[in-house]
Amino acid sequence: MADEAVIVAAFESDWQRRQRRQRRLQTLIIVGILSILTVSVWLSGVTETNVSDGLFDRIGHFLHLMLPHLTWDALFAGRGTPGSLLSWFYALPLWLAAIKQTVEMAFVGTMFAGLIALPLAFGAAANVNRNRLVRQIIRRGFDALRSIPDIILALIFAAAFSIGPVAGALTIVVSSSGSLGKLFSEAIESADIRAVESVRAAGGNWLLQMRFGVAPQLLPQFMSYWLLRLETNLSVAAALGVVGAGGIGVELDHAISFTDFSTYLAILLLLVSLIFIIDLLSEWVRHRLIGSGAR
Repeated sequence: MADEAVIVAAFESDWQRRQRRQRRLQTLIIVGILSILTVSVWLSGVTETNVSDGLFDRIGHFLHLMLPHLTWDALFAGRGTPGSLLSWFYALPLWLAAIKQTVEMAFVGTMFAGLIALPLAFGAAANVNRNRLVRQIIRRGFDALRSIPDIILALIFAAAFSIGPVAGALTIVVSSSGSLGKLFSEAIESADIRAVESVRAAGGNWLLQMRFGVAPQLLPQFMSYWLLRLETNLSVAAALGVVGAGGIGVELDHAISFTDFSTYLAILLLLVSLIFIIDLLSEWVRHRLIGSGAR
């Protein structure tokens, strides 16, 4: 009993020592993050802005400009009636056609980006590719693709292929390939390698090991990342239209150029509604893949 008490006391002492070390480490991390944040705010010059000098008034005035002048008595009247919803969304058919082009850019770009990133991700994962040189080349390639700003890529492709949705789709392909490649490779590294070993023991080559040992257990995760990137690329495609990549961004640029802020808000609401729909569809697809009964 005495020996057991000594063992328990030693274990308790070691556990408390580890807890104290963990708390100290967490405190240092929090202090470090707060210090970096404080220095960043100071260096950015934000502290030099006089917040009380009309800053919030200007923000409030801008938000007021974005609100449409709707009236209850004319809310559901025709397009030619001021104060109606139809008068606010006066160019809805044109905007929907532009949004369709934006969706096409986002979908095509995301689809091809996934098809490029997925096979390369297997080469970037350390648990299925032991060749360090190949892994590093693929990973640095993903880093390079992610590091170029979308706007810069859009301007380059617009100069090469002329202004239009082709430039936007190519921009999304390049930038999304880097992002999806990183996400896919990290997901592969978290896979249960025992399934791969089972396929290898049955005589399967490397491709069969990846096909039957890795892909089935990660398919829902792959699709989740793919669909999440599609949602992000809808916003990216809209922003790229401002620099000539086509789609709803062109209409946003016109609204900004003519300081038509209520039109700007209407288009933004359409984009938000579209992203809501895409999110619901992606949730449905993910639940179908994992066999969940969630609704």
